[in-house]
Amino acid sequence: MIVAVAKNVIPWRFWAVLAAIAAALAALATLGVVEVRQARYAARLPALPDLSGQSPAVREHLTEADRAARARPTSPEEVGALGLAYHADMLYAQADASYAVAAELSGSPWRWTYYRALVQDATGNADELAARLREVVDLAPDFSPAWWRLGELEFKAGRYDGAEQAWRRVLALPEPTAPAAGEGKVRRVAAAPMSAHAALGLARLALVRGDASAALERLEKLLASAPRFGPAVRLLAAAYDAAGRREDADRALRLADRLPGYDPYIDPVLDTLVRESRSSTFLLQQASSADLSLNAAWREYLIRRALEFDPDNADALFELASVLRVLRRYDEALALLERHERLAPGDFQVLADIGRCLSGLGRYPEAQSVLRRALAGLDDANTRYDLGFVLERGGRVSEAIAEYRRALERNPNHRDALNNLGVDLARQGDLAQAVRQFERLVAVDPDNPDAHTNLGGVLLARGAREAAGQAFREALRLDSSHARARLGLREATR
Repeated sequence: MIVAVAKNVIPWRFWAVLAAIAAALAALATLGVVEVRQARYAARLPALPDLSGQSPAVREHLTEADRAARARPTSPEEVGALGLAYHADMLYAQADASYAVAAELSGSPWRWTYYRALVQDATGNADELAARLREVVDLAPDFSPAWWRLGELEFKAGRYDGAEQAWRRVLALPEPTAPAAGEGKVRRVAAAPMSAHAALGLARLALVRGDASAALERLEKLLASAPRFGPAVRLLAAAYDAAGRREDADRALRLADRLPGYDPYIDPVLDTLVRESRSSTFLLQQASSADLSLNAAWREYLIRRALEFDPDNADALFELASVLRVLRRYDEALALLERHERLAPGDFQVLADIGRCLSGLGRYPEAQSVLRRALAGLDDANTRYDLGFVLERGGRVSEAIAEYRRALERNPNHRDALNNLGVDLARQGDLAQAVRQFERLVAVDPDNPDAHTNLGGVLLARGAREAAGQAFREALRLDSSHARARLGLREATR
């Protein structure tokens, strides 16, 4: 008889348990790999430096950014944000190290490489700057700010063919998107588009190569589309001079003096840094590059931000007061200057500006007293002029005339002193001396229609109708809508 032998059957539950154990072991192994990778990248983050000499705002900013990056050391955004914090607070070595890690982690590394380029620019490392910019244009060939910076770098190094290639590439690319200000935030106004800055570079290149006619052609074309681009008008003066057109050069220089100075193009990447910064030094540096006639609101925003993080910063107080005074917000400026005076007493420039604010508010006796105190340590043309102005407003015309004369002794080309002196001399009946002052003013400021009109008015009062008519005609040539000049010409030619 054959006896059947039963096989050893392993229950299905055993295989299920075994599979679960295997999955757990695999998960643990994967977790171990992740932890090892995170530990490796965390070790590459820069050590938080000694922040005892930093402001509380900077200490908090960097400590929080470091904590966030160490919590997620393989996140390019968190590590890049750490680089931004260091960069915006002017700790450049730590910023560069953080950006290098972020670029390695990122699937789109050019942005962090460009920030590394800005770090090298800030520290003056031209070789590393060139290397980083070339990486950026290889990785992001349509990012025109990098091409423009590369052109500037090549030009300064005397590599003119490289500069030309870079700037021509800018002209072939679309304008970079301006950064969004966000609701309730101030936005910087562009002095000129990126293409204008590149065209300006090519005109500089033509001048360096001795081709004044090519420079003039490019600049005249540029200014047809951007007539208030001050740096281009100033370079136009140099091109005219190189071409032997001295009169045109002088005219262009006078026009350039009335236009905004150099105001950097709007780099959306740099804009991010500005808004990230908690460093009053960095913010004040950026504010100083913003032209007041074009970007007063942006400049005010940056200085107020500096004061937010460093409330007793005397430089920031003075800078903000200067901006507000130019904007004729005298009461706000006065409060800041008086606060500065309490923090750092004895600054004669601050005293002079307090006097100017009091004058702007019509508080002439107080202004006179403060300006006289300022003159004890700041005996310059502007302070003498301001004292003359408040004396004149107080009805003390003879004393005002004396102060205007003192201002002109210190600066013979002080336009406001020349004008006011001429006006007061005319009021006193000294028409011959008034004519001399207005003739001096016209020589100093020949593109000022008010100066020609005032000269015409005094000449007319002396009975010199023909000369007066010439002065009024020149005023109208400069400004065809000048009402006083038109009335004066009508009177002179009756």
